[in-house]
Amino acid sequence: MKALVLLSGGIDSAVSLWWSRRQGWDLVALTVDYHERPAAEKRAIRDLLAAVGVRDLVEVPLPFLKETSDLRKDGLRNPLLGGAPDSYIPARNMVFYAVAGYYAETLGVPLIVGGHNGIDPETFPDSSPEFFDHVNSLYKLGLWSYGKAPVAIRLPLAGKPKEEVIGMGRTLGVPFERTWSCYFDGAKHCGRCPSCVERQEAFRRLGVADPVPYEATE
Repeated sequence: MKALVLLSGGIDSAVSLWWSRRQGWDLVALTVDYHERPAAEKRAIRDLLAAVGVRDLVEVPLPFLKETSDLRKDGLRNPLLGGAPDSYIPARNMVFYAVAGYYAETLGVPLIVGGHNGIDPETFPDSSPEFFDHVNSLYKLGLWSYGKAPVAIRLPLAGKPKEEVIGMGRTLGVPFERTWSCYFDGAKHCGRCPSCVERQEAFRRLGVADPVPYEATE
């Protein structure tokens, strides 16, 4: 069985990658290079793939994808986005999973694995189980070879809080010291951005030390 794993370099996608490897599947990683993506995150992807032994990586440049914080800097044209989270990217997962569907069909891969956890739908509307049910339906309608080779999304972390994801990763042997969660680039995680804070809190709730260094704490 082949599987296409969406990989960002962070905790959730790393755990999904190790989970997919545990299933014994032949893996291809897919990563999307969006606007001003941290170089440290790109390095984390390479490190994680080397650690898990996956050689196939598809890199897709999508520089037009910008977070709400970047759109505000450019002059936000839609005032309704004024209250959106800084890290929200309009229609992000619609774009990501359309790209994933393209590569799944062209590479002959029946499974697409995403690392969305139980917290994601609270902040991002395109991360809910209902959203992915609809995307699966669109694959059935939109992929020419679907009748002979169906494509489906698997979400091994769905419904799990961050600390449970980390606990799952520890059981699987995920090298969390190689992951990158920070919104910014640098030699260390900043320790202040929402992603760093969420990460630190999750390790704290689990009662284990976070193996990555931080520039600052909350």
